[in-house]
Amino acid sequence: MIRNMVSPLAILFCLFVLGMDNALAAAPVPQSPPSGGEGSSANPFNMSGSALDELAPDLNLMRPNYLPWGPLTSGPFFTGNANTVPVGSFFVRDAWSDNLMFGQGLNLSSMTGLQRLDVGLMKNLEMDVVVPIGINSQDNAGTGFRSISEWGPGDTVVFFRYNFLLENDVYSFWHRPSLTIEPQFVLPSGKYTELSPTANGLDQMGNGTFNEGLYLLVKKSAKPFRFFLQVGDIIQNPTTVGANYASNNVTFTPLPCTPTGVCQNGRFNMVDGNLTSYSMALEQILDDSWGLGYVLEVVGQTQSGSSLFFGNATVPSWSFLWAAPSFEIKYPNTKRIVVTWSAGVALPVYQSNIPQMVTPFGMATVWYNGIFGYRGE
Repeated sequence: MIRNMVSPLAILFCLFVLGMDNALAAAPVPQSPPSGGEGSSANPFNMSGSALDELAPDLNLMRPNYLPWGPLTSGPFFTGNANTVPVGSFFVRDAWSDNLMFGQGLNLSSMTGLQRLDVGLMKNLEMDVVVPIGINSQDNAGTGFRSISEWGPGDTVVFFRYNFLLENDVYSFWHRPSLTIEPQFVLPSGKYTELSPTANGLDQMGNGTFNEGLYLLVKKSAKPFRFFLQVGDIIQNPTTVGANYASNNVTFTPLPCTPTGVCQNGRFNMVDGNLTSYSMALEQILDDSWGLGYVLEVVGQTQSGSSLFFGNATVPSWSFLWAAPSFEIKYPNTKRIVVTWSAGVALPVYQSNIPQMVTPFGMATVWYNGIFGYRGE
């Protein structure tokens, strides 16, 4: 099944981290500093360090700083977590969203599945690889009332998260938050040229551009609430595309076109505008042990009519703002393996120059807790 696909790179990462975890487990880890709160993970596996003292300083360099409260939950769907995965821990995530577009004769489903692997590289540093799978379908006047569908891999995303500041009080909102920077790189692995005219643009799965982005992530806890914020900017490099190409797989019309509706044929140079992304979420955890809670999330993107480095864009500008509530739970929950679940729907608050859409979403995440636990919480 497509939903269960994981890239070979993900499997290699899993094997590598599992091997590293077994090696670390052979040497006891010194006790973490005591913490005074409920749900503490200060010493998640009750390990003591009375032997091999010469190894303790090296392990101490890798051990994360523990927080007195910070239960493992599914978390927000669109907004990242500023707290990073420790060395020896990782998670595999299968997340799906479906942009259901109506009006303007579209009646379109553009589903995306994000197969994600997240691995702790060192203290406060993690690496993430996201491989999308797209499934597009349409049935309306634009297809002669035929039901057509296409699927394939999208553009691969690789990013790193470095947590340079950790919150110091998880019970008061007015103390310092966790802060993380995230450089991001997009590789054009999705199909974007040689598109079939009979597919009505549905066989496009990527933009064909190498993109670079930089994000700032913020997290602040005030038990039982957690607040998340993510703001970033993406530079989309120019590329050469052909007929039936659609900007960001949203408009599904040949581009570029003049204001009078005359569209260019053949291959042409494509320049996307500067893309700004922003999202925030408020999570209330109703039950720590079950990871039961809800998330109220707001997410938006704005693409301008010009690129920061490459001049005027050859496609129209667009923007949107969504409100996305969701519910979350975790089961099963063991010392080593935890599975978290969430589901919700994103509803349009504001949209400009893109079709009206409603986006149901859900994700399942399998966490492997290594010698240091999960997110150092």
